[in-house]
Amino acid sequence: MRLFPGLMGTVLAGLVVASPAEGSIVQGLELEELVARADQIVLGRVLFSESFQRSDGTLGTWHRIEVERDVGGGAVGDSEVIVETMGGQIGEIGMRVEGEPSFAIGERVVVFIRGGGPYTAFRPVGMAQGVMRVRVEQGIEMVTQSREGLMLVRRNAQGRLEKSLGALPQSERLDAFLSRVRALAEQGAGDAGE
Repeated sequence: MRLFPGLMGTVLAGLVVASPAEGSIVQGLELEELVARADQIVLGRVLFSESFQRSDGTLGTWHRIEVERDVGGGAVGDSEVIVETMGGQIGEIGMRVEGEPSFAIGERVVVFIRGGGPYTAFRPVGMAQGVMRVRVEQGIEMVTQSREGLMLVRRNAQGRLEKSLGALPQSERLDAFLSRVRALAEQGAGDAGE
């Protein structure tokens, strides 16, 4: 069968339009919004994850993160935080919630978290948007925003939804990113005190 160039373009355009959504559709948050909505922002290493079953039958997972550095809003001296996500795996039973972040044991992350406290786990702000993964690229520590299972959108000036790039559209040096986040957190604390 021979396809003509015009027909091939039409077929490809049809496939793009008919492609499935990227997962949960949520409001894309700018960095200022992530910082403002977070009760605590930490750089840490994931120590372990453990799934559990809630009373309603759904699954959740607790992730224990060792705090390497408090970036903003944290109680001084917190050596660990527990972050809870929806979904998990217990034996043969599994539940996945598109847009919820996943964590790998040993990975370093910057997490924007809210809620939590004694006997209560924190939740990531904006689902996976509140998790930034730290990687070493060519000897330099870089940070990248997790958008797994998310399609980020925002309303434009006309009120229409359009795709959003999120808080961190491209990788950034970890040290520069942490400086920006700390400055925003300090600015927010100063604004709240006025």
